[in-house]
Amino acid sequence: MKRRTDLITAVACLSATAVAAHYVTRPAAPDGRPVWQEAQWTPAIDNWGTGKAYVCDNAGCPGGVRMFARTKVGFCNCYTGVANDDEIDRIGDVDLHGDTYKPDAPGVVTAVGDLKGRKRVFRIDNRFVGTTHVLSIVVATDCKAVVATLVSSAPITPAEEQTAVAVLDDKPFQQWAAAQ
Repeated sequence: MKRRTDLITAVACLSATAVAAHYVTRPAAPDGRPVWQEAQWTPAIDNWGTGKAYVCDNAGCPGGVRMFARTKVGFCNCYTGVANDDEIDRIGDVDLHGDTYKPDAPGVVTAVGDLKGRKRVFRIDNRFVGTTHVLSIVVATDCKAVVATLVSSAPITPAEEQTAVAVLDDKPFQQWAAAQ
């Protein structure tokens, strides 16, 4: 009986520690920059399947930013890549995070490493959960696009965007994307 009580106590302590660790804000990197960690893909599954998910919920990301990135083959212009906002709107994955989205501004030219494309900021208004801020980054080469979507309860900062792009440009993500 004592052994069973000890086991129950140990499981309860481990569970409480896991829950607490999830809700504790992690410190930023020593220079105060956001730190990204791989996470579970949470959006609904569509025709494109899942991709890579990351979370930045430390002091460097006050809005608790999540990033979802995946590849899409054959749905961007094979000759000009992502040349205009219509391309972002069509394949940018904003719709995975809400269907009442609207762009905050026109898109702008961007790059992730050697991949060129565009990025655009959106806002999703939901009367039950408030406003969600979304940054859609779509870059491509040949007929293969990398689509990254940053989602936050607060406007996405330049530092959050810059460190997210660094994750996308890092060798592990690049190798994963090339294998898709």
